[in-house]
Amino acid sequence: MSDAGASPLIEAVIRAKTYRRPDGTGMEAVCGITLALRRGEFVCLIGPSGCGKTTTLRILAGLDRAFEGEVKPDPATLSIGVAFQEPRLLPWRTVEENIRLVLPKARRAMDLAPLIARFGLSAHAARYPGELSLGLARRVSLARAMALEPDLLVLDEPFVSLDAQAAAELRRYVALAADGGTSVLMVTHNVREALELADRVVMLAPRPTHVVEEVCLALPRAMRDGPWIEAERAALAARFPLLREG
Repeated sequence: MSDAGASPLIEAVIRAKTYRRPDGTGMEAVCGITLALRRGEFVCLIGPSGCGKTTTLRILAGLDRAFEGEVKPDPATLSIGVAFQEPRLLPWRTVEENIRLVLPKARRAMDLAPLIARFGLSAHAARYPGELSLGLARRVSLARAMALEPDLLVLDEPFVSLDAQAAAELRRYVALAADGGTSVLMVTHNVREALELADRVVMLAPRPTHVVEEVCLALPRAMRDGPWIEAERAALAARFPLLREG
């Protein structure tokens, strides 16, 4: 858990983000979001499908600069690991090669065996993406993002398509990264998952999205048991009807 009094690792003010439809008309995706992350803070974004959560992630990661507003510092000055819903692996590279490619040249020869083993990929290190299930490919994507030991880890529903045991193991590794000082910004539709992991949950409105409310979770992650998570989920669902299926 981060120091509440610390200065932000990164802060974004997104006054507006508009996409152009094929007919040339504009579609406003984001309208007025201010979001800051402290070092070691774990923040989850929750909102309706298509509301602009992934757009917000892309702007914070520096992957989308066509918006009205600013991100400070420039994301290019930070080490950022990214894992989106689609694994985006290079099909002509093996699992190990896909992970190794993100490393800076000075670290590209490092031993990746411990990281690959941690993500349950040892038997697949020499395989190509076309030989992997979607769940395994998502593991590779997450391992690649964490190989950088980044300042900021940006995750877009990284545990989808994983079985319950694998998802629980990977959640633990992401939580350990946050405990070690990595800031994490994650999109999820799984409210229980957010309550298990996050220091802060940011509730987003339907498109054009804006922040409806921020919920700070002061209880340490290690103390959040099933009954606590269910009680918090029920309380959130009472205030935000769209979460009742979460």
